[in-house]
Amino acid sequence: MSENRVIVITGGSSGLGACIAKNFARKGFGVCINYIIDADAEATYAELVELSDESKIMKYKADVADREQVHAMFDAIIEQFGRVDILLNTAGINRDAPFIEMTDAQWDAVIGAHLKGHFVCSQEYVFHNTENPGLIINLGAACGQVGRKNGANFCSAKGAIFAFTKCLALELAPRIRVNCMVPGSVQTREVIERYDLETDEGLAKEIATLPMGRLGEFEDVIHMVECIIGAEFTTGANFYVNGGQLMI
Repeated sequence: MSENRVIVITGGSSGLGACIAKNFARKGFGVCINYIIDADAEATYAELVELSDESKIMKYKADVADREQVHAMFDAIIEQFGRVDILLNTAGINRDAPFIEMTDAQWDAVIGAHLKGHFVCSQEYVFHNTENPGLIINLGAACGQVGRKNGANFCSAKGAIFAFTKCLALELAPRIRVNCMVPGSVQTREVIERYDLETDEGLAKEIATLPMGRLGEFEDVIHMVECIIGAEFTTGANFYVNGGQLMI
């Protein structure tokens, strides 16, 4: 899969976004990581340059829910690479709280980072890729379908992304495909902290929910992204990479 395509990864400086960025840097893609946290971005950018070539790697700080910042980011991507082929929307935040204690600020921040962020970035991607075949991969979550306590904002945003994906798939076909990846208990910093996976008790409890009997690895997610890229006759679909934790 070594070629000249360009992939943009929002939230690409850490977690799943960073591991995916490193994979495609190794394969020779042009890679742009969008970020908010400077320290994470500097470290990830340095790793990407070591894996590839500085001319094929860029980082861009932008709030994914801010139209002007995102528009400027895509302008910069076109200026550096001359094209944009794949958008991977992984940026997002958590602001958990019991429903009756959740503030407007907590609601707005999470809905903005996830749902509005997907909307703005996807629209600007389409505005900047006017001719070539393209692909948008959105990031869903099982809780967007089954819910969880203290996450009404996050679950609502993720649930809406499933519908958002289908709407875009219908409107942008056949030139641009739009699919949704739904990872489960992959060993990111957020998952480890949320489920207390550094303790034997927390780890055993989480593994008991996984028919595959283990936590997800970054490589599992990378393989799924590559599968979605290669699935050229598939749009509007959900791709689950969760060890059987949710079966729909």
